[in-house]
Amino acid sequence: MKKIIISLLLASVALVSCEKYETYKGINDDFEANFEAFWTLIDEQYCFLDYKNIDWDAVYDEMLPRVKAAKSEQEFFNVLEASLDYLRDGHVWMISPFKRYTCDTYLYDENGIEYPSNFDSGVISDYLKEKFRTQASGIVFGEIERDGHSYAYIYYGGFDSSWQSDDYKYIEPVIERTEGIIFDIRNNPGGSGEAGIELASNFFNEKTHVAYTALKNGKGHNDFTDLQAIYCRPSKNHNWSDKKTMLLTNREVYSTANLFTCALKHAKNVTQIGGISGGGGGMPMTHYLPNGWLVVFPGNVLFDVNKEHIENGIEPDIKVTSTDEDFSAGRDAIIEAALNELMK
Repeated sequence: MKKIIISLLLASVALVSCEKYETYKGINDDFEANFEAFWTLIDEQYCFLDYKNIDWDAVYDEMLPRVKAAKSEQEFFNVLEASLDYLRDGHVWMISPFKRYTCDTYLYDENGIEYPSNFDSGVISDYLKEKFRTQASGIVFGEIERDGHSYAYIYYGGFDSSWQSDDYKYIEPVIERTEGIIFDIRNNPGGSGEAGIELASNFFNEKTHVAYTALKNGKGHNDFTDLQAIYCRPSKNHNWSDKKTMLLTNREVYSTANLFTCALKHAKNVTQIGGISGGGGGMPMTHYLPNGWLVVFPGNVLFDVNKEHIENGIEPDIKVTSTDEDFSAGRDAIIEAALNELMK
């Protein structure tokens, strides 16, 4: 499993680095030929067409006349962009020399209504007795006091790298002297899958099966490798499994942060509070069209232990919404709910 995660991580690193290089490498500027290559690439290698009930043939029929009518590269890009919107996948990107497409449709429900943001970083400082930030990973942490009780608050905004020893050196004393943990990953877009599993392992005191993965390995919509189990093994140096913990989520908890949330569903001391996570049950892989444009989409799928997709997000144990009125009043309803649970 570690090899799979590392491979996916390397693919992600390659993707992040790709913008440093010239993306327009091809010589084939025939719009119809590129559209055929684009449509076939998604049809044969995208992981979620059947799961999301996407009629990709219908998309072809809808978009081909627009391709034929396109008079410029910009117009052609817009047609491919409209096609990719049907995937509703934040792991789908497309890069040309003049424009980059990223998908945010997963932030809207099926009726086109935007999920509540459920997060305002400006309010957090009002809850903390004193706010600190680690130099290694930029983690915000401190203590929240309520009715004679004290709780550790940790905000982690991205799994770009593993926690460093200095992070633990400063944060663990706060955890040790407080009665519980509020672990806030709202607006965390993900990062390294390996880092996510490594951090999740701090909440387990025994080896625990937390998810499955499978790689796309054929042209059929459902051609995948056999499922391979993902485990969290107790950390050798840090263990928070005895601390009652509230995991705060919203719709912008994505990719590795979504996997982290899935893993902590199996930690006995953790309760997920807030909104449904954003999903992202796969890691991005890179592809080129004949004209040199870069297209990125997931090359694997992730399932929970019941073999259910986590692509569309993970429902919280306790659903809470923070409104704009809450934030204007300096109140975070999700943190308030977490404090109420910790004090029970």
